[in-house]
Amino acid sequence: MAVEVSDRVSLTAGNLPILLAVMYTGRLPAILVALLLGLWGAWRETTRTVVVYNAANFVVAAFLALLAFHAAAGFFNASLTTVSVGLLVAGAAAAVVFEATNLAMLSLGMYVKYGKRLRAFWREQMPPFLRSLAMLALLGLVVVALYAKAGIIAVVLLFVPLLASQYMFKLLVREKAHLAKQKELSEQYFEMNIGLAAAMVVLLDSKDEYTAQHSAAVAMYCRDIATALELPEHEADALHLAGLLHDLGKVGVPDAVLRKTTVLDDEDWVSIRQHPEKGAEVLSHLVAYQEVADIVRYHHERLDGSGYPSGIHGESIPELSRILAVADSYHAMTSDRPYHSARSSFEALKELRLVAGHTLDKQYVEASRPGAPRQGSRLPRRQLDRLQGRVRARAHQPAPARAGAGRRQRPR
Repeated sequence: MAVEVSDRVSLTAGNLPILLAVMYTGRLPAILVALLLGLWGAWRETTRTVVVYNAANFVVAAFLALLAFHAAAGFFNASLTTVSVGLLVAGAAAAVVFEATNLAMLSLGMYVKYGKRLRAFWREQMPPFLRSLAMLALLGLVVVALYAKAGIIAVVLLFVPLLASQYMFKLLVREKAHLAKQKELSEQYFEMNIGLAAAMVVLLDSKDEYTAQHSAAVAMYCRDIATALELPEHEADALHLAGLLHDLGKVGVPDAVLRKTTVLDDEDWVSIRQHPEKGAEVLSHLVAYQEVADIVRYHHERLDGSGYPSGIHGESIPELSRILAVADSYHAMTSDRPYHSARSSFEALKELRLVAGHTLDKQYVEASRPGAPRQGSRLPRRQLDRLQGRVRARAHQPAPARAGAGRRQRPR
């Protein structure tokens, strides 16, 4: 039931039987116990060198512990059948010598075989390891006292909960490592999604600079509203991605329509009104963007049914789409366009409140206030530049090493 406490280092309860063997079985049996425990798990190692080194480590440490125990027990004239200060001090001396020798040889082996600096090894990996070893040594002395006082039956009964606790400790450490790995994978997954979204926004920027900057700004407002509403993290992330990608469908809109400097006619609006559906269709082909696709598809729907592309109304419109609609409308009003000048934040909020409850959801209009002072027409390009920089950085990242290229031995 070894527990891996750091890279290439495992903690076992094997030191406990070695201490008891040193104190109660005599020199040759104690050396044999140490040898067997040093060889335990040899089938998991990939080289004989590691197996021999581990076994030698335990044998040498046990031999020195034997010398220390007998010297201390002789000094205090301690009896093995009576609980006394002398017996416990001699046992503690044996435990300290064994652990000191074992760890010294372990750190030396790590330095020779893996190049792990001794100072770094002791500073980074040993503190929790030493605390665990101290607890094991203390437990060994408790077992010694119990054996001297009540005999072998009491010791056997004690070992049942001890083994159970060691097994639970192993499970807890394994679960902790699993959770850490899951968190790392989740962060990488989200970073990959953001990188893909950034690439799409950069593509949109090559088509129409305003639309790309508008998308970056709307994503920022979506994050502000999500924070104000205290939305769950996964919903806030989905809303942020939807803000970045809500106008992705405009890639398919003719340039003449996107860059038109006059009011759009009916034919132009036919093209424009297709962009939510087109964008959602592209995103729906990516498994990670299924939820984002639905938010994008309905972000131009309105409570009174006057929106597009489906003309749905009220509660039929997804909640996150209603939030995106508010952020989208606010930035559109506070941005300079060929057919209208940017309104102030105050004017935009006033306009949003006039339509709140009719076309836009009132609670999300009020929640947009924390982000409102960010004037749309003055929004710096830094947000879009940051996205483009992320895409360039990902493009220049080295390819990951192939799994299975090599295996690292793990001395225990």
